[in-house]
Amino acid sequence: MPSKVAIILGSSRTNGNAAGMSAWVESLFHKAQSSASADTIASNLPALSIETINPHIAPHPLGPVTDPVMAQMIKDPSRYASAAVREWSTYISSTAAIIILTPQFNWGYPGELKNALDHLYWEWRDKPVLLVTYGGRGGNLCAAQLKQVVAGDPPAHPGGLEMNYVGGVCVPLPREGYIQGDVRVGANGDTNTDEFLKAYEDKMTAALHELINKAHEYSKGKQS
Repeated sequence: MPSKVAIILGSSRTNGNAAGMSAWVESLFHKAQSSASADTIASNLPALSIETINPHIAPHPLGPVTDPVMAQMIKDPSRYASAAVREWSTYISSTAAIIILTPQFNWGYPGELKNALDHLYWEWRDKPVLLVTYGGRGGNLCAAQLKQVVAGDPPAHPGGLEMNYVGGVCVPLPREGYIQGDVRVGANGDTNTDEFLKAYEDKMTAALHELINKAHEYSKGKQS
């Protein structure tokens, strides 16, 4: 039964805000899971683990999609031409839910994130997903585009990867320092010093509660 939540980073920049933002999300995830306000769906079930996928090493498949067969036509992972994609398939299949955490680049989402998604299809289908974007305006355009990719326009017009879209949280970064300067989220190893994040804790925690419950539902479905 899948029992972990994976954070997929949209950017692999070595001096960006991804590391600090993922630390913030992980911290709130643990608080949400232990909170007494979590729904009863999760109260009698084993705790979920959470981990951030390092975009520089396996199982994350860097590079363009080169498989001669489109992913939607591959239900048997052994048919993937690349060993790296087979490893990526195994990893994603082992997760109960996904958090996509990404900055907005030039009014859109990073190409490396699209590649990571496009390598697979069935592994994503029905899996709960939470979108967390950040940037000068919170990555709102990136979030809208990604929602189309992962879920289409649910519930009336599901599409794309047909994931179970739980919601989205957009976090605007302060222009002074974080965008126009060299200040980075969690640069000192403690996101509590990034005061602007406090305004988004309640919304993020509520979204994580929902994701945790959906992850347990998904895991129970896989077990039955």
